[in-house]
Amino acid sequence: MDFYLIFIVILMVAAGVDLIVGVSNDAVNFLNSAIGSKVASFRIILFIASLGILAGSLFSSGMMEIARNGIFNPSFFSFDKVIIVFMAVMLTDIILLDFFNSLGLPTSTTVSLVFELLGAALVTGLLISFDRGDGFETWSNIINYSSAVTIIGGIFLSVFLSFIIGSIVQHIARIIFTFKLKKTLKKYGALFSGLAIAAIVYFLLIKGAKGSSFITSDQIKWISDNTLLIIIVSIVFWSILIQVLMWWQKINPLKIVVLLGTFSLAMAFAGNDLVNFMGVSVAGLVSFQAWAASGVPASDFSMTILNEKIVTPSWLLFTGGAIMVITLWTNSKSRKVTETEVSLGRQDEGGEERFKPNIISRALVGSAMWAGRLIEKTMPERWAKNLSIRFEKDNTTAAADQASFDLIRASINMVVASILIAYGTSQKLPLSTTFVTFMVAMGSSFADQAWGRESAVYRVAGVINVIAGWLITAIVALLASGLLALIMYKTDPIGPLILTVLAGFLLIRSHVVFNRKTKAEKAESQLLEVKHLSIPQAISESKSNTAKTLKTIRQVVVQSLRALLAEDQGTLRRSKNELEKLKVQTEKFDSKIIKFVKKIEKRNLQTGRLYILVFDMMQDLYQSAHLINELIMIHVENHHSPPKKKYSELTASLERNIGDYAIKISDHIASGKEATTGLQEDQRKLLNQINKSLDDLVIDIQKDDIGNRMGLLQTRLLLELRDIVTELGDLHAIYNNHTPTAELN
Repeated sequence: MDFYLIFIVILMVAAGVDLIVGVSNDAVNFLNSAIGSKVASFRIILFIASLGILAGSLFSSGMMEIARNGIFNPSFFSFDKVIIVFMAVMLTDIILLDFFNSLGLPTSTTVSLVFELLGAALVTGLLISFDRGDGFETWSNIINYSSAVTIIGGIFLSVFLSFIIGSIVQHIARIIFTFKLKKTLKKYGALFSGLAIAAIVYFLLIKGAKGSSFITSDQIKWISDNTLLIIIVSIVFWSILIQVLMWWQKINPLKIVVLLGTFSLAMAFAGNDLVNFMGVSVAGLVSFQAWAASGVPASDFSMTILNEKIVTPSWLLFTGGAIMVITLWTNSKSRKVTETEVSLGRQDEGGEERFKPNIISRALVGSAMWAGRLIEKTMPERWAKNLSIRFEKDNTTAAADQASFDLIRASINMVVASILIAYGTSQKLPLSTTFVTFMVAMGSSFADQAWGRESAVYRVAGVINVIAGWLITAIVALLASGLLALIMYKTDPIGPLILTVLAGFLLIRSHVVFNRKTKAEKAESQLLEVKHLSIPQAISESKSNTAKTLKTIRQVVVQSLRALLAEDQGTLRRSKNELEKLKVQTEKFDSKIIKFVKKIEKRNLQTGRLYILVFDMMQDLYQSAHLINELIMIHVENHHSPPKKKYSELTASLERNIGDYAIKISDHIASGKEATTGLQEDQRKLLNQINKSLDDLVIDIQKDDIGNRMGLLQTRLLLELRDIVTELGDLHAIYNNHTPTAELN
């Protein structure tokens, strides 16, 4: 009894934790369009979404049967075994969702729940069957096969339908409205907004009424019988109201659509997905209460009670909604997931892309371009010209204030996703709100020509990565929950407690690592931030960034040379990791450099040229440092002989002298000091030392006093070190020679 009470407490705590990690991932579903279109301030968007979550949390009980008996047959399990299933599901869900949150990838809480229940129930059921002397043939009695297939099929079918429908609707909407919304909204804005709001109202009624714990059956029947009338009246009412407001207050009707859509999708998320976080724990609590009241041993108490209708108390659902709201306002991981979807759908091309292209994305983009050219040839020239005009971008908005996409696309995302989720809910299908909202957003991006030739392969690669993550979610959820169920079954009751402690440790560690990584990324994001700068600000920021990078390069070179003498592989690997971080930072610079030059005060040629030349020199320095680290790494890892006394002394001397010279250069650049005679003399001495060492090396090679491998290593090291010394001097000279007042006339 005591152990099972502890398990129930763990399940309820796990439900709260799952709510936190779940909303961190699913926040992208209802925040994407509002944030991407900048329809309002971030706080207002969160406030409206919070109201939607609280409303939706009261409409969840109608879907709780998925967690209780939608996947497995409860009558096959006794109480002591069904608790194992529920424990395995909740621990797996917490760890899996938190992992995806840390990566910033949107995944499906519905898919994770379904496959976790499938894996844990199947493994536990088969173990029960083996204990009874039966075999694998009982699997059909354990799993509700037809229900599971229907649920899984509906979830994955929604991926393709959402993309296709989102693409078609967005294409039509863009042809009607174009990108010049100021003109077209006056003509069609009221009617479009009326249709959109009516669709959202329909969605709210279907979504809310069907799952509500307090709306009566007569009210639900009336809504169902009068659905068409409700829709028609809504279209007329909202169209007239919006038109009046446009005449009277000059409002933008699309803002109302997007904000109302944010509320409705937040409500859908809470209504449809709250079951994913609380349903299993509530089912465990109901099971415990029934068993405790029966007086029957846990191993003999059948769980047929889970086949009965269970209404979850409204206060419990509202508490879950409150936890979601608090998490939405405080958890930084939700921001990271939202950034991923917004970046994949943004309208501007080029610049920094999060995902790297792959062979599949290149093939898909190539095929799409071929099909596009084929369609152009078959389409009448007049049609093609008119269609092209409808998709011409409006560049009047300042780039610094421009949203990732406009309000038309945001509205389409909201309306289409709302209708699809409403239909799925009315059919009792636990649609993945993540799948639907993400694929609608990607479909509308595709139709809106956001994926141009400058960005298509990167965006498509991102979509492929996210979809692959969904498939991995299903597989990992199935296998991980099954494994945990196996361990718990064999080690009950101690095993579940140990696994709970382990899950808690992994969760805490994940948050510590994430916070550390977030701080580092925040510091990096401030480098070369795309913003309007005065000339003194631009130069000061450039000097600061250059000095920081030089210190990193200097550290890598010095540590690599020392590691060669000490044959220290650990130091070499740490230096390599520093180079990898620098590479990522350099790639971000690369993607932003053109945008940054655009932001410098107009007609200032010198400062723009300074940034480009400095960036090129920093690339050369990085490549030299990378090559030095790589050469020494290969030499040490292959256990080749360390340098003999003459060359070890040379290496140590160069390490000290170049390290000191690099520090002086970075300090001079950061402080804005001009080159001194002493600094120039240091460079001259270093170059003379390296050139003399090259001459001595040639003599030793000719005398056969040095082996081939060491001779080649020393040659390449000396050449790269000479390049570094030269680049450092040239880099400092560029800043000295820069005249910020020079302008292009």
